[in-house]
Amino acid sequence: MTRWAIVLFVAACGTTDDQSGTGDTAEDPGAQGADAVGHCLYTNTFSQADECKEYVGADWSAATAAEDCAAPMPGAEGEFVEGSACARDSILGECFIDADMGSASTLVFFGEAGDDCSSLEFGCNFAGGVFEPSPLCDESDGGGRPDGNVFVPFERICAPPLEGEPEGMSENGEVCTWQAISGATEEGRRFDDYASCEVVQSQRPYWPASVEITTSEDDPRLDDTAWVAEYEWVTSQVEASACVCCHTERNAPSGPSGWYLEAGPIWTDTLDDDGMAMMAGWVDSTVFGAFPAEDNNGFSREGVGSPTTDVARMVAFFEGELARRGLTEADFADTEPFGGPLADQLVYEPSACEDGEGIDASGVVTWTGGPARYVYLLEQGAAAPGVPPNLDLPEGTLWRLDVSHLADGVASGLTYGDQPNDTWQVVPEVGAPPALVSGETYYLYVLQDVYQPITRCLFTAQ
Repeated sequence: MTRWAIVLFVAACGTTDDQSGTGDTAEDPGAQGADAVGHCLYTNTFSQADECKEYVGADWSAATAAEDCAAPMPGAEGEFVEGSACARDSILGECFIDADMGSASTLVFFGEAGDDCSSLEFGCNFAGGVFEPSPLCDESDGGGRPDGNVFVPFERICAPPLEGEPEGMSENGEVCTWQAISGATEEGRRFDDYASCEVVQSQRPYWPASVEITTSEDDPRLDDTAWVAEYEWVTSQVEASACVCCHTERNAPSGPSGWYLEAGPIWTDTLDDDGMAMMAGWVDSTVFGAFPAEDNNGFSREGVGSPTTDVARMVAFFEGELARRGLTEADFADTEPFGGPLADQLVYEPSACEDGEGIDASGVVTWTGGPARYVYLLEQGAAAPGVPPNLDLPEGTLWRLDVSHLADGVASGLTYGDQPNDTWQVVPEVGAPPALVSGETYYLYVLQDVYQPITRCLFTAQ
């Protein structure tokens, strides 16, 4: 997993306070360490690298910093040291988050001379921070492939049914499944029998996270025949979805990511309240993307957290479990939509391009931030692209160029409408993109990879 994922999930999971500000106000951000309330030492659950978080804002107290340090990122437990800053003997750089606010913090990345820092800088900037590399940092561009991890595009896989299973629903009797994080195989089958979880795990950052098993073996629900029937149906629905790639012991490479299907005697009890509310559709998760049910073996994610062939039935089950916990939908009225920076990305308001970014009179496309895998030209006022399969082509997309996941990213300086080696034009499907109109304003949106924007700005055509 790429090093940028730490910052993405710090933002997504709320392990620090609001991180939406740019925070680039201090002339010497590194001086913040002198005023640290304390620091938190932990191991990054993605890269397994040792890192440090420093609490430098006036709003932090030793108690709130220690509480944050208990879970500095998903799956990690930190060691809080009060009253001192992070050590800086051998670091790749620092990420200053909300430097001008009371909730300011600094992430300190340890490393060795020559280590690549391109993904660290991206992750820091994406979280609204300011990255300052150290002299040890090798600022290579990474070829648009940080740490070699690339989003593998969706593919529809068709295969004969397993021995003993009925024929598939395709014309030739095969079972066809979208090999995708939001995909599902046919009802009554297991997703991992018909698609690769390794591919799915490339499409969203995965991390192991343990959960506590608290359900008693003599829980009265287990004696309720009607409840058990619904529980088994819900389990079979999840089994048919790509959720099994991260939420089962058999597929998760380093252990399940929180709740998991083998957790007995009732796995749904391992969902926390917010997760249960997302399953019931009480907390919005649309930014994660979804296939239409008719193209996904009848499975829908509209208004529910996990794909299902019967949304009302799935919602009713999880609403019942929430009621058992004494919770109502009103308890989640102020809960932010799931998705963290992905949700922020969809409502991002672009500002004017700087440093020559945009498309010039000769058609040269210029951006900053390194090689890209997706380059968009959008109408002014268009929504920002989100995740595939349903949010990545917003209305107002004039041009989109994709790069093969097997190749390095494309460098800034290509010509508008050209298709260099290992690239192809998605929009328009055929022919040249529309000519730019002098004096009109356009939206340039460039991504290092899915979920990873590097340039998002407005420019006026010459």
